[in-house]
Amino acid sequence: MRVSAIVAGLAIGSFSPLLAQTDDLGAPYELILYDGEETLRDFVARHLSDPDLWPAVLQINALESPADFVAGLQVQMPVRQVALADQALASSLQAIQKATSEGARLFAPEQIGAAIADRDAAVGYRGEGAWRKVVSFAETATTHATEAFEIALAQRDRAAEALITDIHGQVEGRDPAEPAWSDRDINDILVEFEKLRTLTNSTTQVTFRDLSRLRLNPNSNATIQRMRSDPLTGKEVTKVSLANGDFYALLNQLSDRDSFEIDVPGIQTTTDSDDFWIKKDADKALFVNYDTAVLDIDSGATLVSLGQDEGVVITEAGVAERAQVLDRPLLSAPVNEDDVYGNAVGLAWQAYPEATGYWFEVAGDPGFNRMISTEWGIKKLRFPLEGLEPGGYFWRVAALDGLGLPGKWSEVRSFNVRLDSTPPYLALLAPAEGLLVETPSIEVFGASETDVDLTVNGIAVDVHSDGSFRTDVMLVPGANQIVLVAVDPAGNSTERRGQLRYVAREDVEVVINPDLARDSTGTLVSRNPEMTVYAASSARPGQQVRLLDVDGAVVRQTQTGVGGIVAISVPVTTEPMAFSVEVLSEGGVPTGAAAFSVVLDRDPPELVLDMPAPRATQETRLDLTGTLGDAVTLRLNGVKQDIFDGSFAMQVDLSEGKNKIELLAIDAAGNVGVLLLETFLDLTPPEVSEAVITRPQGTSGPIEIVVRALDESGLRQAAPYLAEVGDKEFEGYLRCDTAAGLCRASLPETDGEMRLIEVVLQDYAGNEVIR
Repeated sequence: MRVSAIVAGLAIGSFSPLLAQTDDLGAPYELILYDGEETLRDFVARHLSDPDLWPAVLQINALESPADFVAGLQVQMPVRQVALADQALASSLQAIQKATSEGARLFAPEQIGAAIADRDAAVGYRGEGAWRKVVSFAETATTHATEAFEIALAQRDRAAEALITDIHGQVEGRDPAEPAWSDRDINDILVEFEKLRTLTNSTTQVTFRDLSRLRLNPNSNATIQRMRSDPLTGKEVTKVSLANGDFYALLNQLSDRDSFEIDVPGIQTTTDSDDFWIKKDADKALFVNYDTAVLDIDSGATLVSLGQDEGVVITEAGVAERAQVLDRPLLSAPVNEDDVYGNAVGLAWQAYPEATGYWFEVAGDPGFNRMISTEWGIKKLRFPLEGLEPGGYFWRVAALDGLGLPGKWSEVRSFNVRLDSTPPYLALLAPAEGLLVETPSIEVFGASETDVDLTVNGIAVDVHSDGSFRTDVMLVPGANQIVLVAVDPAGNSTERRGQLRYVAREDVEVVINPDLARDSTGTLVSRNPEMTVYAASSARPGQQVRLLDVDGAVVRQTQTGVGGIVAISVPVTTEPMAFSVEVLSEGGVPTGAAAFSVVLDRDPPELVLDMPAPRATQETRLDLTGTLGDAVTLRLNGVKQDIFDGSFAMQVDLSEGKNKIELLAIDAAGNVGVLLLETFLDLTPPEVSEAVITRPQGTSGPIEIVVRALDESGLRQAAPYLAEVGDKEFEGYLRCDTAAGLCRASLPETDGEMRLIEVVLQDYAGNEVIR
């Protein structure tokens, strides 16, 4: 029987079991002679329409490797079996897609999930050449998809256009038939003209049939005005009215047949955007579009179309103020996938310079469908979240600009909440209690658990793999106390204390940390308007430290840390400023100082080539020379390169074909400059397929020279030629079109016999062919 007639009626509602027609699955394989003129993959692709089935062909023919696939071999090919398997897979995919388009992921998640799993299994068996299992699992997938389709269709018949899929706090609703507001629960069905509101510290998520989502934030009030589907045209119309508050929308890729409208009092909004945010205040409305598709807003007096990452504030008078929303803020703590012990966590992020506040969200899933906490307008850079149950959580932050518009979301980080109440082991083995010391420092050593954060007098100390630790502690004249604190990952702590006495002290030496970023003049550089300058000193802990400007005025003050460490915040401007760090004795007399200068640097280094990289070349090695401004590090395709007085010279080995080159320069402040290059290594001259001289209009018409040729790097626009017509010679240039692979030239009408003597074609790499 013909394969094309085997699988008929596989669409949903008219499925015929394939296993009832699987005689061809057990039929003998077709014998096909391999002539050796094509590769194994090409041979398999021609007969089975899939070159990746070559391992199965080798297995069927008991061949150990492609080297055994030689000319003259009679190859057994599963042509009928592959056709049956592929048709079964295609039918199951069609069934899954049809069920999904009717909302099966929302209304029949178990059935559509089983369909997808069975089809994935069928695809896996196809690679193994188990054709009967492919058909069997594909048939089961189609059955599950049909069931999912019918469930979704039944739900649509019940007008279940939207569901409440998440509630945090208290959410109330009021459908057209209800006289008063009442509580709403997860999986409640929303009908047209139903009102929904969130109370303080409460949020809810509404999921529509196509998996589009609206998240209503605290103190918000919205009405689902219209949810209609035209079964004849398939057009979906959804309209939501926002009375007050705000919501965040993630739509499921609206098609050109669908429409989604947002009605804010006095303002009409339509959109093709899949990702946007809207807020209604007492005297204004705020809109932000995060998608590439536009968000159209009509207030009557003003018509605004928002592009990607744009926002607008529209007052009641129709006055609009547009803005580009702020970029993503950077998260600080906890680190991604960190374990947090106890039932509280401190979420922290870095300051965004233009931000007036922050909006953060914490959810129980990476898609933020199960909201745990959401806070708007936070002024600080840290928020304590308490009362957490053990489990995994996800969080993100957006910066708010001066108009109140939220910027792009930060990266999403996760953390795991765990419980542990046992304090860690900690022992102080030396120094002995009450020891008299005459040196300015003492060695402290002991033992603890390997995963603790250990501090000795407030300074972090590493614990070795065997649990031991050892560190030096600087001493002050008189009584000294050694305090060890070990804190395990759960926050449980153990403390040990020791006492000793020290006398004598020397003058103080202050040395600015040599590892701080500096430019070529030795000036410290920073990308921020504040820079923490570190210095080492021989001072006692707690001694006074002053930061002085060039005129000797006191700018900042602090104290030395354990070990005489100095850490002081210094203001930074675009012009170099000179300062000095001065350590004072107990009586306030300067005993040591160190001078330095700082400057603000936010400009990336500029990479400039002496000669631009060629579009194409015959040379297998490309010379690159140029300058790189104030960069201190240069990388070529990730590999560090030598720098010579602000310039560079290097060679790049090219491989045949397209070569992409990345030059990355980093200055002392960490600013990065990038230069992307591309060149084509072409070692092959143009391939000429035709070179003719003709009279296209007849024996007495004009003469035309046509040359057809191809080249990867492109043909040069002019190609010299020499031709003879009768007793006359003509020479000139053909005009070449690389895209068309065609070179042409026209000659005047001339009688006589025609002969194309010579054509010289060159590509952009300089390769030449004479025809």
